Amino acid sequence: MRLTVSNHSFEYLSLEGTLAIAHAMGFKGVDIAGFHSRGRCSLEPDEVGSDPQGFADRLNRSLAKYELEPVDFFPQFGATLTERCFNSPDPAVRQQNLDAFRGIVRFCKLTHIPGFTISPGIHHPDRSYEENLSTTADALGKLVEIAGEQDIVVRFEPHMMSVTDTPERALDLLARVPRATVTLDYSHFTLQYIPEERVHPLLGYTDHFHIRPARPGKLQARVDENTIDFVAIVNRLKKQGYRRCLSIEYVYMTWYDCNQVDCLTETIFTKDLLEPHVGV
Repeated sequence: MRLTVSNHSFEYLSLEGTLAIAHAMGFKGVDIAGFHSRGRCSLEPDEVGSDPQGFADRLNRSLAKYELEPVDFFPQFGATLTERCFNSPDPAVRQQNLDAFRGIVRFCKLTHIPGFTISPGIHHPDRSYEENLSTTADALGKLVEIAGEQDIVVRFEPHMMSVTDTPERALDLLARVPRATVTLDYSHFTLQYIPEERVHPLLGYTDHFHIRPARPGKLQARVDENTIDFVAIVNRLKKQGYRRCLSIEYVYMTWYDCNQVDCLTETIFTKDLLEPHVGV
């Protein structure tokens, strides 16, 4: 288990700039962003899917230059949660996503990224919750099968405004797709005033972890405002034998006022807080 950092915490820099900052901060591992039409460091997910070898070759060169290991890839095909979402009611959109994921799986294999994170889709208001979750489960099952052929792990992130916006809904999806795993971020639940005790059951399904300080009603906060007991969570993960990464993931965006925090400085403060308990 070790601390890593998400390169999209500094997404108004180029990809190489984010890697240079991660190296300068002393990190050895980094999450790679694949958000469509967002920031300056993200790889376009459809382009990665179309040319996995080319993108892998370029990323591998940059990673070697800054002595970094990639630990997660986070593709999002749309500029919003509704665009090209994972559980789109349109079968043609879901197939388009799945076709792109085939190349993304290959890209992860070529860059030695052990797994990738996805958003599980949203609540479509004209459909029932059961219909939306069933669509997600069907798409996730197919994706897990495709990725499993290359020994790549599929991680979905339960988050605000998604079909798994509570811990219980995330557990429901995991029960339907047993080979899926979670990228866990407590801040999405802290925002909703959900106590940590309700989130802890997801730790046993976690293959990647996002560290973002938060407080009730606030998705992202400074370290000195944070109410999430990350040290206690680290101890829980140690007891469960967790061996993956905990990636510090500040973001600078207008969503839930996340642009009110200095991502660079707070990343350093968070690293200073947790490094004695985790290491890099």
